Order: sequence, then C-alpha cells, then structure tokens
Amino acid sequence: MVLYDAKASKQLDAAVLKTGIHEVLLMMRAASSIFNVVENLTKVNRVISIAGPGSNGGDAYGVAILSAIAGKSTKIFSISEVSGESKKIADFCGELGVVKLKSLPEPSEISSDDVIIDGLFGSGLNRPPTGSFADAIDWMNLSRRNGAKVIAIDVPSGLNASNGSTPGVAVKADFTVMCLSSKQGCYTDKAPDLCGKLLFANLGIEKPENYTDPTAFLMEGPNYGVINRPRVGHKGSFGNVLVIGGWPPMQGAGGMAGLAALRAGAGKVYVCGPSFPECPLELISIERKLDCVDEILQSMDVVVAGPGLGAGAGVFLEKIWRSDRPLVLDADGLNWLSEANLDKREAEWIGTPHPGEARKLLGKNIDDRFTAVERLYDLYGGLWVLKGAGTLVGPNPIYVNPFADSILATAGSGDVLAGVIGGLLAQKSASPAQTGVYIHSKAAELLKRQGKTTIVATDLLDAVSKVITVGDN
Repeated sequence: MVLYDAKASKQLDAAVLKTGIHEVLLMMRAASSIFNVVENLTKVNRVISIAGPGSNGGDAYGVAILSAIAGKSTKIFSISEVSGESKKIADFCGELGVVKLKSLPEPSEISSDDVIIDGLFGSGLNRPPTGSFADAIDWMNLSRRNGAKVIAIDVPSGLNASNGSTPGVAVKADFTVMCLSSKQGCYTDKAPDLCGKLLFANLGIEKPENYTDPTAFLMEGPNYGVINRPRVGHKGSFGNVLVIGGWPPMQGAGGMAGLAALRAGAGKVYVCGPSFPECPLELISIERKLDCVDEILQSMDVVVAGPGLGAGAGVFLEKIWRSDRPLVLDADGLNWLSEANLDKREAEWIGTPHPGEARKLLGKNIDDRFTAVERLYDLYGGLWVLKGAGTLVGPNPIYVNPFADSILATAGSGDVLAGVIGGLLAQKSASPAQTGVYIHSKAAELLKRQGKTTIVATDLLDAVSKVITVGDN
C-alpha cells in the first residue's frame, strides 16, 4: 500500500479536485464511508458529530446528515463555523433539523450506545491543540472511557499525520477512516495506540499514486516473508555468517543472533567473542583474536556485529567497518559507531537502532521518525531499520511495518532481528531488511495467536522458521 505525509495528502486532494469532481461530492463520499462503520456497529442510540473548521468538519456534518436520514438520534457540535463547500453541507444539515449543540453533554451522560465522530482536525495539524479544541479532545476521550465508540476521520485529532507524533493531547479512537490517501503517520510512533482499527476509503479514486507520488510504502502482501532458495544445495550454498558479540555479562546475545541467522536460512554461523563454553551445538565458536580478523573475514559472507558486544572492541569493529563484507550493525556496535568518527562505509551495511540508539547516533532527539531515518542516512550512509511501534526501513524509499505490539518488548528481541537480517543477507535474499522486519513481526503475531501475551526471545527463535515461506529461486 502506498502512504502519504500531510503535504502529499493535500496535494493529492487538490489534484483529484482538478479532475472536475465536486468537493461536496467527495465530502459526502467520505461521510458515507464513515457512516458505514456506524451502521456496522451492533447498537447505536445516538450519533454526536464533532466538527472542526476545515474539510473534516464538512465530513462530520455529512455523517450527521446520513445519520439523521437513517432515523438515528443525531447531534452536532461545532467548535467554529465551517466555510466554503463545508458550509453548504452544514446548511443542509440544519434544514434536516439536526440539533446543533451549544455545549457538549457531560461525559457521564454518554453510554456504550453512543457514537462520536471526530471531525475536529484533519491531516494538516502540526501543533498542539489548545483551548476549546483541546477541551473537545479531552471530552471525546472521557466519553470513550464511559463506553462510547469514537470514529476518527482521516487521523485522530491531535495526531501528526506525517510522523505519528502527538505534540499535545490527542483523540484515542476505536476506528480511523483514512479518506482518499493512507496517512503514513497512522502506522508508527504513537499512532498504533490512538487509531484503533484502521480503514481506508478511496472515495472512488482507484489509483491515488497516479495523481501524486507517495512518500512511503506499507510492508504488506504475499511477497514479504518469502525466501527464494534453490531446491538443491548444501550448507555452503546459503552463506556463512559471522556474529561478533556475546561479551560478559551478555554471552547469550551473540548466540541468540547466531541461532536466528540459522533459522532464517543461513548455511553456517560462527560466533566470535571471548571464550564461549556454552555455545549452542548449531553454532561454531571462534575466540576473539584481533590479529586473525582479516583471515576470518575471507571465509565469511556477512557480519553481524554488536549483540552483547560491550565496550572495548573498537579496533575489532573498525577492521570490520573497513572490510568489504556486508554488515549488520546492532546494539553496542551502533554505540561504537556514534563515537567512532569514521568515513561512510562503501560496502553494503544495515543499521538496526532502537529510538535511544538513534538519538545517540544523531546527537539529539528527533520526534519525526521519518526524518530520523533520512538524517541517519545523511550522516552514515547504509540502510536503516528504526525499531519501535511501526518499524521504519529506509530511506529511498521508506517502508513502514504496520505491526506494533509490546510483545516484542523483551530482552533479546533485537538480537533475533539482527540475526534474521544477517541470515537473509547471507542468502542474497531480495530486500533483506524489509523481509527480516516482516518475518520478525509475523513470528510475534504467531505467538500472539497461540495465546502468548509476553514472551522470551527463544520463543521468537522457534516461531521464525514457522512464518518463513520458501519459494523457488
């Protein structure tokens, strides 16, 4: 699926209107898509539309019209008067006799049979809501706690449609209906906690990318998670991976990454670190010897460096950095990079930071995750996997993983991801970073379907190979 930031969404809206379709018709199509959600709810006693000053306010009035025509008790509350084409819809709403509230009812008067339509702000908001707007958001959230269903138009009010951040208060919705364009900010950062179930309404415009270029892509569909492997091969056919890590007291991290690389299909995996007496039988242990790095690298196809590495391995990592072997840099490897002051690496490499590591690499906090990925690339080159809710992979372009769940918030989860990506790199799989992120999240989804709400990293290891689809090379 193609995604758009707020600016591109606005350009798309304008481009569609230039084709001659009337704005009122588009707003009523949006209202119809939103009202379909209302109709599918089991019991609705009352519909309260909250209208802001923009076109989303017009959509909210449109929903009120359809609700009134359907015979439902319908009220509308407008923070400020709408204008332009939205006013035409508002005027017709008045002609139908829809009650316009002067003030919002007490949240305690709201019940589970009530539906609230959030048409306060659209995708253009990039500042904290204040005054009566913030009060309306607080009211919607309090009403939801009392059982009301909240349906947001385009984005929950207060959520940044471009990056998923919340500069202030924001609506927590049960459903979000993205109209005409899928907003990239609805899939990452704070958005998964706020959007509820995401729905898309194309409003009769089948291919929006024909009107303006998308700004990101959603990682979904049958092609992700597929590894193309020849039917005939031996362990040497699928690559040798060197994992550098597992320093005390995190000896298990290197082994975890190594086993993940094997589960992802790598032929052989070597773990290089201090003495590793409890090395799993599936892995080959190499005791750290700086003077042998060049010799070791000659027989390796990919290096995964950083899981459980600790400090003091700078010389070791610098040799790896200057080599021509594809590299996955994670955890302490990224901490080393943030202080190493090296030239950009010419050979292929992938960085897998969590937000804290990204902040250290950038030297400052960047609330916009999409901007953070682009800035990491500008500073260091490579391909970046910015972990967190709605993991991003990029840039050029940026892919967004729609999975977001705290089940992955467990020690060793990142080691497994780094190992999976390394294993895919060793097999020369197409798009190893995107595929690795997808497999990692699908493994977590499998565990959730099995009834697990919390996991340990070894659970992920067991699930990884079960979610991989093998195709013919």
